[in-house]
Amino acid sequence: MIWGTLAAAAALTASLAVPNALPAPVWMCHGACGPVTATYPASHDQVPLDTTDVTGGSPQGTPIPAGTDCFYVYPTVDGLPNVVPAPSDDEFAQSIAQMGMLGCRMFAPTYRQKTLLDLALSLITKTPPDYSVAIGDVEQAFQYYWDHDNTDPSTGKRRGVVLLGHSQGASALAALLQDKFDNNPDMHKYLVSAVLLGGHIVVPTGQPDGGGTDPKATFQHIPACQHPTDTGCVVAYSSYKPGAQVPSADADLVRVVNDPQHQVLCVNPAAVLAGNNDRNPLDTILYTRKLVGGNDFNPYGRISSLGQSLTVPNYPTGFARYRGTLTGQCKQALDGQSTVSWLDIQGGDNLIGPTQANFYGLHALDFNLTAGDLKELVARQATAWTAGT
Repeated sequence: MIWGTLAAAAALTASLAVPNALPAPVWMCHGACGPVTATYPASHDQVPLDTTDVTGGSPQGTPIPAGTDCFYVYPTVDGLPNVVPAPSDDEFAQSIAQMGMLGCRMFAPTYRQKTLLDLALSLITKTPPDYSVAIGDVEQAFQYYWDHDNTDPSTGKRRGVVLLGHSQGASALAALLQDKFDNNPDMHKYLVSAVLLGGHIVVPTGQPDGGGTDPKATFQHIPACQHPTDTGCVVAYSSYKPGAQVPSADADLVRVVNDPQHQVLCVNPAAVLAGNNDRNPLDTILYTRKLVGGNDFNPYGRISSLGQSLTVPNYPTGFARYRGTLTGQCKQALDGQSTVSWLDIQGGDNLIGPTQANFYGLHALDFNLTAGDLKELVARQATAWTAGT
């Protein structure tokens, strides 16, 4: 899941015309991944999607309306090229760990992504890789979904859609949004929201979007989400736990280099729900050993290649919820002529490790750190979208 400015730039500028397009999309989830259990595609292991409430308290409980779909693109997981796409247990484990608790009608394609090694070499050589194949696969899958699955057969009406992606998946969806939604009001009106984590989404400093005239901004007309009932907007951040420090100089995920007029977008879903920009308690939902096939020797199970610092909870449920154990606040700093913007995490040393300001931060856990808040925010946005249609 290594990622950075090079990868984001490559994804957002790659051509969407793919010479070796797939005959048809390959789906990991096609309308369902749950909601009670999920089955791994290769091993056929069945895992629960329920949650142990570790810290107690009343959960946020707005359900996602039935007329809303979720289209999810998983982050970099593949160690080897997926030349002939087929859902793997590793891809499925990462996907279900991030979105298995949402309770949304889920569409998640398998795609030919750049591998962990590809992205590591890109960071070393400072050479942007070609992401056109990955982006093309995602666009092809979305177009199929749009043509065949989005219209509700009982009403004949289009359904609202939430786009969810992380890391390479976030950048692929950013390219899709640029191509299909940003300058197309007829499509934009069906966008409930986009959750693009760890994808280096750039905005003019202090502004929600590019306003139609800023070529350096990722989006011109898709603004940052600012209120719980905003629709057609984007939530984006990269999470770090640097203590009193600023994330390190090689933390490309959160830096815009030599341009103080632009910044990486940071939207804290907990702050949006609370209606402030303060440090807020987070509704954290972590995957368990049960979900990913972990054990005492290898608690990370099927996602052990991703270099996480998490102490994986050991419960019989698929997830473990920790309300208020962590807090988060969007922070911004000017480091020379470079802007740095990140979701600053505090607390939970026993869960996510101590303070560190390295380039990677808490990237692998971006989704899980605020999963309960994201679920509640998406549900409120979808409710508002449904009421307005």
